[in-house]
Amino acid sequence: MTAAKLFTSRFANRYGEAWIFQYDRDTGEGILRGEDRDWQECRVVEGRAVGLILNEEEIQWLRASWMDATKGA
Repeated sequence: MTAAKLFTSRFANRYGEAWIFQYDRDTGEGILRGEDRDWQECRVVEGRAVGLILNEEEIQWLRASWMDATKGA
């Protein structure tokens, strides 16, 4: 996979916990990994993490990242 087809966004919340969101532009699938989840993958659908509770700043970052990743899709 080429880098242009894989969108990646990184974030650290106010507690210093790191998050990585990746979106595959070929498949339309997004995943979220977080330091406090031992980097386990969580599906992201329509900008929302499936089965994961995020705080407001994490929600805002993930939604903005989803919007950036899916521009023109």
